[in-house]
Amino acid sequence: MKKQKNKINPNLDFENEENTFKSIEVIQKEFFKKTVKTLIYLIIILAIYLTYFLITINPELLENTFLVSIDQYYYHNLTIAWSLFSTTTFLFVYFLKIIYLKYTPSLISFVKNESKNLGFNFQKKFDSGFIFLMLNILSIIMLMFIDIKLIQFENSSLGRFFIVTFSTYLILSLIVPIMWVLFNDKFVIQLKEDFYIFFDFQFKISKPKKDDSNLVGIHLKSNRLSTKNDRCGRVVHSKIAKRRWLSKRKQSKFNPYLHFYEFSTPLNFQKQFLNIALALTEWENYYGSNVLCFEARIPFNKIKSEERFLDYQKSFSIFT
Repeated sequence: MKKQKNKINPNLDFENEENTFKSIEVIQKEFFKKTVKTLIYLIIILAIYLTYFLITINPELLENTFLVSIDQYYYHNLTIAWSLFSTTTFLFVYFLKIIYLKYTPSLISFVKNESKNLGFNFQKKFDSGFIFLMLNILSIIMLMFIDIKLIQFENSSLGRFFIVTFSTYLILSLIVPIMWVLFNDKFVIQLKEDFYIFFDFQFKISKPKKDDSNLVGIHLKSNRLSTKNDRCGRVVHSKIAKRRWLSKRKQSKFNPYLHFYEFSTPLNFQKQFLNIALALTEWENYYGSNVLCFEARIPFNKIKSEERFLDYQKSFSIFT
C-alpha cells in the first residue's frame, strides 16, 4: 500500500530569527508556485481568446486544418462569442488579482489558526465568480433566443429600447463582477453583523536579509465607519485611533468613508487584531452618543487619568 503524500501546509514559526527565515522561505516558494500556475492560466486564456478572434475576422486561417469542417455559423454565434469574451475577460482580471494578493496556503493557514485561537472565524470571501455566473446566465439565455430567432428586433421604438436595455445589461453583467474582483474579493473576519476586519498580506519576494524588519506583514482594515463629512464621526474616529495607536494610512481622496487601520507581524498578530477589534467596539459604543457628538465637542481632555477607554463612560455621565 503506497503512502499518501502529506499535503498539509507546513507550520510557520516566527518565534525566533532562524525559524522566521525558514518560514519566509516556505512562503516565498509557495508564492512562486502560485504565480507560475496563475501565469499559465492567463496564457491559456489569452491563447483561446486570440485564436477565436483571429478565426472570426479571418476564416481563411482554418484552411488545411481539422477545424475547417466546423460550420462557420459557430464562429459568428452571439452566444459563443459573448460567452468566450465575458469569461476570458473576467478570468483574466480575476487571475491578475490572485497574483497581486500576496498570500500563500501556509500563511493563510497560520492566520486562520491564530484567529481560531481568539475565537474568530477567518474567511476567504471571493464572491465575484458566483456574481459573474448569476448575471451572465440571463445574458446567455437571451443571446441563445436571439441566435435561434425566437427574439427578433423590429425597427421600432420598442425594438430600439430593447436593444439599448439589453446592451446595457450585457455591459453591466461584466463590469459588476470585475469591480467586485478588484474591490470586494478579500480575506475577512466578521466580528458582528455590521462589523468586519479585512486582511492584506505583504512579504519580500527577494531573498531576505538578516537586518530586514517586518519581513512578513499583515494589514488590517475595518469596515466603513462613517463618511468623512460626518463631523461627529471624524472626532470619534480620530480619538479612538490616537488612543489605541492605530496604524496611520494615507486614505484615498476618492474614498468618502472612514476606516480603522492596523499593521501587525505574525508574532504580534493576536495583540494587534484585538486592538482594532476593540476599536470597533468603542466606535459602536460612542459614535452618535450625546457626549461625544454634542456639537462634535470632545470631553476626552477631562479624563486623562483614565487608563482604559471602555471605562470612560463613567466620566461621561456628567455630560449626558
